[in-house]
Amino acid sequence: MKKIFIVTLLLGVLFNPFTAAAESGQASDRNLILTDGTAEVIGANDSVRISISVVTRGRNLKRVSAENTDVTDKVLSAVKLLNIERLALNTIDFRVTPQRDYKAKPPKIKGYEVHNGIAVILEKFAPDQLSMHASAIIATALENGANNIHSIKFYIKNRTLLENKALTLATQKAIARAQTLAKAARVKLKQIVSLSSYPVARPSRSNMLRSAGMQAKAEAMAPPMEPGESRIQVQVSLAYEIE
Repeated sequence: MKKIFIVTLLLGVLFNPFTAAAESGQASDRNLILTDGTAEVIGANDSVRISISVVTRGRNLKRVSAENTDVTDKVLSAVKLLNIERLALNTIDFRVTPQRDYKAKPPKIKGYEVHNGIAVILEKFAPDQLSMHASAIIATALENGANNIHSIKFYIKNRTLLENKALTLATQKAIARAQTLAKAARVKLKQIVSLSSYPVARPSRSNMLRSAGMQAKAEAMAPPMEPGESRIQVQVSLAYEIE
C-alpha cells in the first residue's frame, strides 16, 4: 500500500512545537495525519483587584510617616464599613523615599515621601454587584484621603470551567479536521497516537483600567465601572495513525 502523509496547520501558525515532534521519530515509521484545532470561549468577569495608595510628603520624616499612617487607617476603616462580603485588603507596597535638593552642592535631603499601597480584592460577584462595589470602594477611598488609584483589574476567579470548554471544542475541531482529511484521501483513521494542547497568545483586551494620574481631591467620585469579559483561547494538536 502506498504510504500517505498529510499535514494540515492552522493559518498563520508557522512554528508549531507539535509539528517538530511529529517530524522526528514518529513520522518516520508510521503513516500519520497531523491536525489541530483552535477554540475561544468568553466569560463575564466576576472579580476585581483595585490598587490604591496614600502618599504623603514633608520635611520631617516622623510627621510624614505619622500622617500617612493616620490617613491609611482612615481609608481602610471607611472601606471596611461598606460591609461588602468577601472583601480582602492587603498591603502591597510601602516605601519611604528621600526628596533631594540637587541644586545644593552636595545635594541635600529636603524632605521625604511616604507611599503606602493597598490592594482591595473582590471575588466571585455578579457583574452588576461587582460594578457597584468597585465604584463604592474607589469613591470611599478617595473621599477619605487616598490620592492615587493605580489600577483596576477585572478578571475571572475560576477559569477552569472555561478552559475545559475551550479544550473540548478545540479537540472536537481537530478530530473533525482529521476525519475530513482522511475521507478526502480515502484512508481510514486507526487511533490517536499523540495529543497536546497549549494556550494561544493574543493581545490582551482592556480589562485593566490604569489611573496612576488620578490624584484626587477629597470630594472626587469614581465613575461607573464596567467589569467586561475575559477570553480564553487554546489550541489542540493531535496525530492520527492511518491505514
